[in-house]
Amino acid sequence: MSVEEINQIIDSIENISENDENAYEKIIFQLLKIKRFPVLIYELPHGHFLFRSRTHDNEDFFTSINDISITPNNLIHSFGRCNRPHQSKFYVSENRPTSFMELAEYWAVNKNVGDKINVTIGRWQILKPLNCIIITTPDLEERISAYDIDNGEILDSFIEKSDEDIREATKQVYRYFFEKFRKSSKNDLKNYLVTAAITNVCLTVANDNADCIQYPSVPFGGEGDNFAINRDFITDENIKLIGAIMNELTIVSENENGTFNFEQTKNISTDNIDYNNRTIIW
Repeated sequence: MSVEEINQIIDSIENISENDENAYEKIIFQLLKIKRFPVLIYELPHGHFLFRSRTHDNEDFFTSINDISITPNNLIHSFGRCNRPHQSKFYVSENRPTSFMELAEYWAVNKNVGDKINVTIGRWQILKPLNCIIITTPDLEERISAYDIDNGEILDSFIEKSDEDIREATKQVYRYFFEKFRKSSKNDLKNYLVTAAITNVCLTVANDNADCIQYPSVPFGGEGDNFAINRDFITDENIKLIGAIMNELTIVSENENGTFNFEQTKNISTDNIDYNNRTIIW
């Protein structure tokens, strides 16, 4: 596979209209033309903590583990960063601020200064190693975050160990993947179509050797990273809710770019989790 062939595939993907009712399938068809499809897998060790946020419209507490765990497939009606409709991924972040920032750009919709927003953040611990497909850049000058610096070195080693005749093409593939995952997809269906297709092709090519895809946070400026974990991994034996925090945020002002500044006005936490009854005790 040459760089020219990769560029032809990329051009074909970019020319697919988001209004085409078979756009998602056509994107996958193009991705499958990549010969010796490169998939970089890294093992996240057990014991690692991940964070997942969920907003709610009132001050009521979520009292069931299921309320803040993975969303049922039948409730997924649209494309997301790493999922198609009726496909649920467990979206989590490496730290609490990143988890917050992933939702912040959506909090401003239909909100005004003085309004309050309630969000519950679950702290989850991985009980078994999590095999992650890494999305990062092959270009040193583009590695501006800790995430890309660390994972970029892993990608460098991966490329160096590949056959010499496909190294440049592999770099071009990862440049394209990186570009798409680093792009904000708010109100951009086409980008969601592409990143969801990349996710599902990567996981399929990995052939059960990967449990999730890991990618840099867009609203957090790449400084944090996110994980979209396969539904099959989300069992009590693999990942466990350790604690939860319910935050109330008040919108105190509006920025020039149309986003809001928030002030934390309530913070209630618990580590009392009753797994036998699958309840969160506040």
